[in-house]
Amino acid sequence: MSSTNKPEILLLSLSYIDFFDETYASLLNRLLEVFHVKRVKNATAALRELSNSTFKVIIITDEGLTEPANREVLAKVKTYIEGGGLAIVGLHFPNFITLDRMDGFFKEFDLPWKRGDYRRTIFQFVPSSIFPTSLNLASVPEPYSMKVVHIANARTQEKIFVPTPGALTQIRVFPTGPCR
Repeated sequence: MSSTNKPEILLLSLSYIDFFDETYASLLNRLLEVFHVKRVKNATAALRELSNSTFKVIIITDEGLTEPANREVLAKVKTYIEGGGLAIVGLHFPNFITLDRMDGFFKEFDLPWKRGDYRRTIFQFVPSSIFPTSLNLASVPEPYSMKVVHIANARTQEKIFVPTPGALTQIRVFPTGPCR
């Protein structure tokens, strides 16, 4: 597939850190195989791209969108989502955001979500979850170990992955116990 036929995605990296590319090299390489990837690292570039392009998805890679200086970019992202656009929040976002900013970010989207536990355990896909219909469910992995920041107050249909029954915490710095 030529790059002109590939769907376009935007990596919104407003608090970009140099080791991001090394940390997520395999993901970035795979994205480049499937998509035409644009990345923006400042508000001016983000506003320009959000005004001039239609993206298949926006990947919010870090906490920069929650900075007060980026309110205008946040408003554009909200408009994109309200218009039916898909945004994925992850990668460096949960690692570098403060608790109050994460909770405030969710509130911006009228979500009851809050930052939950941070732990590693075995997770499984929830087939009844709200999942973009364009994605191939056969590509969803079998149960596997993930270290994640959980989202508290998510409704049942919003939970895409949940701990397997009987899953235990797998990080030695936290006490071993049942996962919820």
